[in-house]
This record gives sequence, structure tokens and C-alpha cells, in this order.
Amino acid sequence: MRAPLGRHLAQSALVLAGTLLFGLGIQLQLFSGAGVDPLTMFEEGVGRRLGLPTGTITLSVNCVVLVFALLLNRRRVWIGTIINVLVGPSVNFFAWAMDTLGMISPDTWPEKILFSLLGVFACGFGAAVYMLPDYGVGVIDVMMIYFSEKLHLPYAPVRIVMDTTSGVIGLFLGGTLGIGTVFGAFGIGIVLDYCHRWLRKSFGYRVPQGRDGVYQT
Repeated sequence: MRAPLGRHLAQSALVLAGTLLFGLGIQLQLFSGAGVDPLTMFEEGVGRRLGLPTGTITLSVNCVVLVFALLLNRRRVWIGTIINVLVGPSVNFFAWAMDTLGMISPDTWPEKILFSLLGVFACGFGAAVYMLPDYGVGVIDVMMIYFSEKLHLPYAPVRIVMDTTSGVIGLFLGGTLGIGTVFGAFGIGIVLDYCHRWLRKSFGYRVPQGRDGVYQT
């Protein structure tokens, strides 16, 4: 039996909430001035080369990776994957909101590190939230899951390798390198892996799962 509309809306809301958290995390890292996570460093570098906002490049990258996700891991692509493409516009939104509020980038290292760590946590936790209902995950995460299943490895080391690779490319493109890049390279994967396991154990049985919205038992 197909799940009622309410369950699909609940799943969509979770994916959207996680996506917004992830976008906030990216912007917090950019705001910190301490360096950004490797994937964002790649997107920031491309944006600087093209004269475009980082969020706009994030949107473009997600659209390109979506094509590969459909080819390699189609079963993980669903409505949530499309919703997650909004992570790019959400970065631009939070950048606008912080500018409108008159927030000034921190100028002391304790503050820089604090905002950087908050950004890393928001990214990892946000990704874990939008993966929870198994409603289609972000396009980057589709590829992460694909390689994780193929190599029989946990999410964390796979994400670390993916992020580090994009970071090296981003460095040559002019992305911001700093201590925050190290935090992002290792922290997002670790936070994602831990939070995903915790959320599944603590709340998975209350959350409708999959395309049919069946509750986990």
C-alpha cells in the first residue's frame, strides 16, 4: 500500500531541514575565514575564477553530479535528491541574511575556529538528517554511498577521500585553504557517520522510510 501524503510531506520536510542545515554549515565555514571544507574549497575556487557566488557553483556542481548519480546509483536518487539541490541557493540565502544582519567575519582565531567548527558540525549533522528518511540523499552522498557499498567501507573514510581529492583541485583553483579545511576534510565525514548511526538508532523507528513511506521496524 502506498503511504499517505502526510508521510511523504514529513519525509520531504526532513530532507529540506537537513539541506538548509548543510547550506548554513557551508556559509558558516565561508564566514569564518579560517578555510573551508575541501568540496566547498573547490566550489569557491571555481566561483572566483568565474566571478560567481559559491552557492551558485554548488548548485551547478550538484546538477552535474546528479547525472553521474543517475547512471551509477539510480536507486538512491528520489525526491529528496532533488530537494537537496537547494543546498546551493541556501548558501546564497544565508550569505545574504548574515550580510543583511550586519554580521562581520571574525578577526580573532578563537572566533574563526569556533565558526569553522560550527559549520563542519552543521554540514555533517545536516547530511545525517536528510539521509534519515531514505527518501533520496544529496547527489554527493549518492556517490559516497555508491563507493562505500562497492568498497565495503564505512561512510567516513570514503567521504574523507572524496573531500580531500576535491580540496586538492580547489587549492589550485584559488579556494580558501586554512585550518578549517582540515576540520572539514576529516570532521564532516566523522560527524555524518556518527550522527547518521545515532539518528537511525534513536529516531529511525519513528520516521517513515523509503519511497513508500514505510515505518522502520
